[in-house]
Amino acid sequence: MPQLHIVNLEHAQSIKDARTATNPVTSGRPALWRRATAEIIDRLVPLPLMALIFPRWTLAVLAYHLLCDCTPARRSFGKWCCRLRVVQASSRRDCDRWRAALRRIGSALSQTAWCLWTGIPIVLLYELGSLACVLLSAEGRRPEDYLAGTRVVTEQAYRRSQSQR
Repeated sequence: MPQLHIVNLEHAQSIKDARTATNPVTSGRPALWRRATAEIIDRLVPLPLMALIFPRWTLAVLAYHLLCDCTPARRSFGKWCCRLRVVQASSRRDCDRWRAALRRIGSALSQTAWCLWTGIPIVLLYELGSLACVLLSAEGRRPEDYLAGTRVVTEQAYRRSQSQR
């Protein structure tokens, strides 16, 4: 004879929330290959090559990398290609422009250092440390994301969170 189980709905919802938070597909955490591809695309924008040829372009490289996530959609060209977006970590709403710029400080400085060929060992440590944070963090956040209160999510997760509001 089948047994009848009474389920506490609050407990069931908390279990579902816990599973959703740790599941990369439903949490919006992008796959590592998407983050890496977006970063490579952003670094291959012609500005760094121009800075190697014309050192005065180094300021343009710095400005681009600081402001690339400050577009109205809060994503750089690389994030647009990989369907990623920068949002506030707590609410998944669009982040402020200053938060988007703040989260790019490390990348902007490291890209500038690569263009000038200065401080390369420090830049390598920073890059490896950021990669470790992305791999070890449950939400895939870099140190600058914690500083700015932001995170990178897939476009699908962003649209889903916006439609639930």
